Amino acid sequence: MTLEIGEIKLKGGDASPAKAKVQEAEKRKQSATETLEEAWERILSSKGVQTNASKLRRLTEVRDAMLAGEIGREPVPEGKKQGKFSAAEAERLWQVVNERNRERKLQEMVDNTPENYELITDVLRFHKLINLLESEPIVAIDTETTGVDVYTDEMVGLSITLPNADWHIYIPFGHDEGVQLNRDYVIEGLRDFLYSESIGKVLHNAMFDIAMFRRHGYDLKGVAWDTMTAMHILNENEPSFKLKDLAPRYLGVESDTFDELFKGKLFSEIPLDIALVYAAKDTHLTWDLYEFQLRHLEKMPSILEYYREVEVPILYVIVDLEANGYILDLDFAEEYGQKLHDRAEELRTELIEILTPYHEGELVLNLNSPAQMKPALSACIGVNLPNMDAKKTLKPLRDKYPIIDKLLEYKTVTKLSGTYIDTLPTKQNPTTKRWHSRFNPMGTVTGRFSSGKDEENETGREFNVQNQPPEARPMFVAPKGKVIVGADFKAQEIRCVAYMSQEPVLIEAFRTGRDPYAMMAATFYKRPYEEVYKNEDGSDTPERKKMKVVWLATLYGMSDFSLGDTLGISRKEATEFKEEIFGSMPKLNAWLKENEDFVRKYGFVWADKKARKRRLPDAKLRKKRIPYGKWNDPAYKEQRMHNASINRAMRQATNARVQGSSSIQTKVTMVKAHEYCQTREGWALWGTVHDELLFEIPEDFTQEDLKAIENLMLYAYPWGDSVPNGTDLEIMTKWGQGVPPEAWDFERHQPKEAV
Repeated sequence: MTLEIGEIKLKGGDASPAKAKVQEAEKRKQSATETLEEAWERILSSKGVQTNASKLRRLTEVRDAMLAGEIGREPVPEGKKQGKFSAAEAERLWQVVNERNRERKLQEMVDNTPENYELITDVLRFHKLINLLESEPIVAIDTETTGVDVYTDEMVGLSITLPNADWHIYIPFGHDEGVQLNRDYVIEGLRDFLYSESIGKVLHNAMFDIAMFRRHGYDLKGVAWDTMTAMHILNENEPSFKLKDLAPRYLGVESDTFDELFKGKLFSEIPLDIALVYAAKDTHLTWDLYEFQLRHLEKMPSILEYYREVEVPILYVIVDLEANGYILDLDFAEEYGQKLHDRAEELRTELIEILTPYHEGELVLNLNSPAQMKPALSACIGVNLPNMDAKKTLKPLRDKYPIIDKLLEYKTVTKLSGTYIDTLPTKQNPTTKRWHSRFNPMGTVTGRFSSGKDEENETGREFNVQNQPPEARPMFVAPKGKVIVGADFKAQEIRCVAYMSQEPVLIEAFRTGRDPYAMMAATFYKRPYEEVYKNEDGSDTPERKKMKVVWLATLYGMSDFSLGDTLGISRKEATEFKEEIFGSMPKLNAWLKENEDFVRKYGFVWADKKARKRRLPDAKLRKKRIPYGKWNDPAYKEQRMHNASINRAMRQATNARVQGSSSIQTKVTMVKAHEYCQTREGWALWGTVHDELLFEIPEDFTQEDLKAIENLMLYAYPWGDSVPNGTDLEIMTKWGQGVPPEAWDFERHQPKEAV
């Protein structure tokens, strides 16, 4: 059988027989007659293993060792009975197998070093490399380092794959042992190559390597491809984007991770003969993956063009953005953290007082213990809670039960108080003396940015700047002599909808500068715009509020059940209300249905200008029949989940088009803003948060400077001729405490009210 993943076809077995085997194995497990071979069949056939190449490889190694009699099951304490063999036990046994095989693997790596892998340790071979690089139009390159902190750790070697020469080399210069060239000599000798725009560079996670070269006073120009971000473009649904997982999946080449081979060691401690094979193989695999990806993307010219013109340049933008970093007011952080701590104590006292009568334990109720909280909270509200999951169980009930709302607030402020009092000061980078967040340009499946922790960075110094609550933002301050200018994409997503659907009601709203939700409400309720826009106190009218709820529910894929709960009506009434609203706007309604029809037929939707796809393969599945009256029957759980996945994919179609297109607008604007900042002394991008860009500029800026920022937001990526972009600017010395341009004193470099 051929299994399609995104645009890629993989060979695999028939899913139905495999599924049947799993079900049969599960039955044997329940009947306590399962043999070791049958247990392995069950474990290796499970979806969680089949979709994870690394896990499949690890567990296969354990199975082979067990069946060969090399290892047995884990010993059990005396008097205890050995339970059923599980995937968790198999994973633990892999540690034993891995340690046993590690030395053997390392020796085999050295013994089987390909002839075209070479360690460069003398001047003559190094100059041969420099000469050959001049005849290579594009190469793969990678850095080996002492760690993953690009501001503090150091390079210990470079690997390069030269495709035309069919040569894969590693240049060590920071290992503890062995003959090596000097690092400064090597990097300086490669300067022309590193700075050459005419020699393309292919990397996996290019942002890290660019930043690492800059850490040593050099740069890496001419990056032409990043196999990690390109994989997101080719198939955003990949379970892992690590090179070691992609290589066996798409290249058929098994590849051990660094931790599997060298856990607990720095790369500088690795013997050179082993380091050669590991490092040269990395660039070799990166090159092969690049060729694989290029072949597929060449079949989709619009996506390939977008990738090269936007996703590759954005890598340099992010490196600069991250390196710029942040200055924090730690006194403010401590004060804010103390306020949160006091609020947490207040909530804790209230919660314990309310819940203690329902608590059966002798000790004081522990609010952080699910085992204690579940029965107490269930008894308090008169509902048998299945668990204490905040997202799935508690949040849907917070509006109905004030005690749950208090509990969720308690959990939030407790976490935040620890962050700002105890954790945040430790996140300052010791080298730069600034705080650095990470920005992932492929943070979501629709291509939007995310911010936060790098999973491979064990320093713990990363933090999510995009997720800072409004009350905490003044902790982030502009550098001395600078201000922060925030510029948002005003109503970005609904403008995108107006452009894509060409709905006259929305187009007219943006053309005349009116509120789109009030315009839709005026059209639906057939009332004057002014009557449905705002109340005298500035609050939403009921009509506008309902219109906004229904629209956002549609845009973000909310089910009609959830929409009904939000509006306080039945699912049927919610469905009818939604259909009536969109029925009053025929073009918008037709566009929404077109999105559903398209994803049902093709299993994906396009972002603007066919620059990206959002693949929703479940939309193409056929629904399974559930007999009337059997919807809640446990026997039909699988059918319910199957049908729910189809419905979810259908609802996501519109959201995917809008968010994907909005992410493109943001990235194109960031690339152009970065280019502009490079022409202005003291200018830099300070951050990107949701639909806002933040600039760091000198405090003696002018009205013309603000106009330049406004023009970038309005014209870098327009939504066609019929839907103008909008933006609002605010100026601040502390994030979140901004004023509009008319409230700024340009002579004194401060808000007018502060004069």
